[in-house]
Formats: sequence, C-alpha cells, structure tokens
Amino acid sequence: MDGFKAYRYYLALKLHFTSEKFNVFENRGNVKGSREAFEARNDRYIFEKLARKFNSDRDIIQFFVANFAYGNESAIYEGQQAEENLVEWIKRKQSITQRFIDDLATILTHTEVNRLPQTSIFNFIDSAYPVTLELFVGGKVSIETLRIIDDFYPIIAKWQDNTSIKYIWNQELLRIKKLTGFVKYDRIKAEKIFSHFMEEIEN
Repeated sequence: MDGFKAYRYYLALKLHFTSEKFNVFENRGNVKGSREAFEARNDRYIFEKLARKFNSDRDIIQFFVANFAYGNESAIYEGQQAEENLVEWIKRKQSITQRFIDDLATILTHTEVNRLPQTSIFNFIDSAYPVTLELFVGGKVSIETLRIIDDFYPIIAKWQDNTSIKYIWNQELLRIKKLTGFVKYDRIKAEKIFSHFMEEIEN
C-alpha cells in the first residue's frame, strides 16, 4: 500500500457512494486519477499517512467504506470522526444479526406506542414519512438494517420516486442503495428474522 494506491481507492469509493451511475464492483474500481494528478495535490501526504496506517487493501477499503456509508465524505480531513466511524462500522459488522433484530424491534415498538397503522412502517401515509425512514434519519435505526430490509423488501427505489423526500433525503437514500455488496450477513438467518417481522405487522 502506498499513498497513490490509497488515493485511487478514495476516488473510486467516493464516486461509488455519490454517483448513481458509477458502481465500484462493476467498474472494478477503475477511475481517472493519474500519478501526476496525485503528486500535484497539496494533501497527498494525508494519503501517504493513511497508507502507512492501513497497509492492506482490505483495511483501507474498510476505512473509506465506513466513512462514506455514514455520510462523512471529508474522512481524509477529519481524523477523529473518521476513526470513530471505522470503529462503529466494525462493531456493527461483528453483531450484524443482533443489530438487525434490535432495529426491527425498535420499528415495531415505535409503531405500536404511537398507535400508527402498520402500513406506515414502509409507506407514506398522507404527508407523513414512512416510520422506518424517520427512525433511520433520527439515528434510531442503522443504515445496515435499511440495506438488509431493502434486499428482502425493496423500498429504497420507491422512496426515491417520492418527490417530497427526493430533494431532502436523496443522498441518504443513495448511501443505503450503494451499500449493496458491502453489508455482509447471514442471508438465510436474516430472511427468517424479517419474515417473522412481516408476519407480526401483517397480523
């Protein structure tokens, strides 16, 4: 790992998380970014420092993904916040199934306590946002859980079609969408958990 390689990973992953059209998996990380352009950057020392700290491809990728996933596009300039995001990302990865269970329970409890219709969990009711979206924006439900839900019950594309949130939360929805392939979990186990959740809200 060297500074230039870290810089290329940064460009590819930033473009992946901020552009509808670019997919880092499909493009295999290929981006425009010459060594000359890198050498001309005043902040290249930051990438060289990151390369020394994260000396494997996997580690530097995880660092950038954690930060772009959590909305910190200035990760290379915000050391402490960037480190905290990485720690949180790893922590959530290690307990992804339990996080999913807890978040689904939060959604269900919020709906019941506030006596909201079950249809409001994923859908717009009059002018009210879906419960799941509100809880995510409010930091009560994780982005990883939204990614898993969308794998089983596609909601992100539907939300993106809604004009009232497209211009307000579009970046957040794009981040959820772009996490496809980065959130690893036991699909069979998660599907059973989600099926049970859906049975509860449909009864």
